[in-house]
Amino acid sequence: MTEKDNKSHLAIPAANDLSRAIEIYLRHAYPNGPSPEVQLTLPDEGFDPVEYLMSEKVQRDPSNAPLGNVRSFGIRLGNSLYPHMKLRLSRPPNDDVFILSVDSHDAFLFAPEGSSEAPALEELKKTNMSIASAVMKAWDSAGLLTERNYLRRKIHQAKDR
Repeated sequence: MTEKDNKSHLAIPAANDLSRAIEIYLRHAYPNGPSPEVQLTLPDEGFDPVEYLMSEKVQRDPSNAPLGNVRSFGIRLGNSLYPHMKLRLSRPPNDDVFILSVDSHDAFLFAPEGSSEAPALEELKKTNMSIASAVMKAWDSAGLLTERNYLRRKIHQAKDR
């Protein structure tokens, strides 16, 4: 479910859906619970999704854009081994919804083959991919708007025309 923002025509995830997405992410990323630093980035109880997403706790692209021009939001939640992984909300081209994804934020990391750092880096990337995959699968199962569920919805809409 989404909430239409009065200032724009964007379908912002409802507070309940965003909270569930964060909870699922954290459960997979932090088997022993998130750190106090991560908890500082979480929305307060009873939060307004638009206010939270436009706050300093959340990165947006473009960084200074008004809500109607935001292409994506990134909530840096990290995981137990890597603090830079993000829960991302991105707008598909020509649509007003935001789709959930996990941005492992590790594609730019590189260690020369044969270096002492290469095996550890590859293991970190595998762990990040495993966490991201588990989160996405859980979001899909929960009926949250992921790319997979978005595409399914678009296919059904096309068939119904």
